[in-house]
Amino acid sequence: MPASIRLLDENTKNLIAAGEVVERPASVVKELIENSLDAGARRITIECEGAGNRLIRVIDDGCGMGPEDAELALCRHATNKIASADDLKNIATMGFRGEALPSISSVSRFELETCSRDNPCGTLLIAEGGKTVEISAASRAPGTMATVRNLFFNVPARRKFLKSDQTELRHIVRVVTRIAIAQIETAFKLTHEGREILSVPACDSVADRVEEIYGKRSRGKYLPVIFERGDSVVGGLIAPPDSVSGTRPEQYMFINRRPFHSRAVAHAVRQGYQSTIPDSAQPSFFLFLTLDPGDIDVNVHPAKLEVRFRDEGLVYSMVHKAVQEGLRREGAIPELKSSVGGKLISLSPLVSSWPGGTKLRGKINDSGLAATRKAGAYQTSFLMPLSRPSSARGPTTDQEKGIFPESIAEEETKKGADQVEKAAESSPVDAVLPSIWQLHNRYIFVETKTGCLVIDQHAAHERILFEKIMDALKNKRINRQRLLFPATFQLAPEEHVAVEEFRAILELAGFEIEQFSGRTIVVRSVPALENLGSVEDFFRELLQDLVREGQGSTGTRHQALVRSLACRAAIKAGKELSVREMNELIDQLFATELPYADVHGRNTIVGLNLEELDKRFGRS
Repeated sequence: MPASIRLLDENTKNLIAAGEVVERPASVVKELIENSLDAGARRITIECEGAGNRLIRVIDDGCGMGPEDAELALCRHATNKIASADDLKNIATMGFRGEALPSISSVSRFELETCSRDNPCGTLLIAEGGKTVEISAASRAPGTMATVRNLFFNVPARRKFLKSDQTELRHIVRVVTRIAIAQIETAFKLTHEGREILSVPACDSVADRVEEIYGKRSRGKYLPVIFERGDSVVGGLIAPPDSVSGTRPEQYMFINRRPFHSRAVAHAVRQGYQSTIPDSAQPSFFLFLTLDPGDIDVNVHPAKLEVRFRDEGLVYSMVHKAVQEGLRREGAIPELKSSVGGKLISLSPLVSSWPGGTKLRGKINDSGLAATRKAGAYQTSFLMPLSRPSSARGPTTDQEKGIFPESIAEEETKKGADQVEKAAESSPVDAVLPSIWQLHNRYIFVETKTGCLVIDQHAAHERILFEKIMDALKNKRINRQRLLFPATFQLAPEEHVAVEEFRAILELAGFEIEQFSGRTIVVRSVPALENLGSVEDFFRELLQDLVREGQGSTGTRHQALVRSLACRAAIKAGKELSVREMNELIDQLFATELPYADVHGRNTIVGLNLEELDKRFGRS
């Protein structure tokens, strides 16, 4: 018989509730920062050790709490953010549920030290496993310091399922970065093991905050957008079409300055770019939605990352139109340098004013998007940047030597004749190609005995390079080329953490990386491959690929690294090839172990049979 229904004991209920809020160290950081923001903090410091497993400490200069409130803060469902069920329909704070602190304290050794501005003495509370073990007076400045030690010490099963320290730290950095982008009037500092990862002062605009986090490369990189309908506003920053790449870049969305995810909103952004970027491209954006709190439900996800809109169609339409109108503004069309004096020429007409700008709530300034929060109301203001600098090329490099050392190149040359002969025997292509041509500088057509083959030149070269680079990497014989002018650039916090995580494999692949200062690095050498383009752009895209695909074993990391290198270095669609180059490409393709698929699993070759063609033309 099934067991009878029974009430759970308090400790078990606490652990279950903790699971709704505390999934990993980053969850703790998020909840504590949100509490600090709701307390009006203008300076927040986050300290971590052991990727948050050993220690998380969040210090703020907010309003603090008196002794009575401090004790109630550790009680289940105690909150100062709502008073009745009706308040759930009009939430204007970062959180409201009230179980964050008790849930955190139930799975850690927790300390809360706080003092209100109108109280001469502060309060110290210490709890272990959800039980308060000490309450005493404390001397401290107004504000709050929450310390979490030994997270999941009493739930070893959950601790066992945490990822590596590098992965957990990256999640913490992502949480702090996301919140910092929206809360521009608050200064943030994040350290790990005493090393500063992120430090940004309070600023006047999102454009300034983005520059502080992502470096000077972001200044002028984005276009401001805004669309209003009644009291609802969609605004932010989007990348112009000429800077959109195939990799997934920075994409952030906020509703009343609360970070959230929405496939519908992301799709609306992408549709706004329709016909201006390739189908596979992914635009960067920092999008802010300001809606009446009564029109959204923020309590549909335990971590408040998803929301439900009362009128999703309206939100979709506003986002779509905001992007479309933003792309029509000055700066959306690339600027060109004239051949006379290198003077910038804008291809778009000058815009003397921003339609609808006078209706914006809040002051308009020259620093991009400004946002202030006052008494639960959200205000946004935007301004068109006057100009956007032209894209910079990467540093000039020494003459490329190729991926292999000279000794290996000689060995490959000696094997060349045998490889070609074997490829001809195993290939469906005739040994002597009777006819070969290129279509739109993208596809190679090859006549065969039974029809023809259509070869994607980029995919084919990807497969060739992937197997060559993988072999060189396994044998630790990858050649590197030293840059004539080392590339120096500032990384975003998450990128900086990723460099430390993947430094060993990056150096094995041919990168020589030095720490300069803060989050600025110097790249002195890169893999000896052609077509890498800008060192900075390639390095950032490679880091994204490693973070997305390089988790797990060493073999998985090698695969992710080599896929990225091969994809970047392969000849691109649009490159004209000679007959000799096409023949060499085909010979090398059929010498690979898997000639029929590229590194992403897509076809490299499509065969067209004469019998099929005859049927299409009614000859069968």
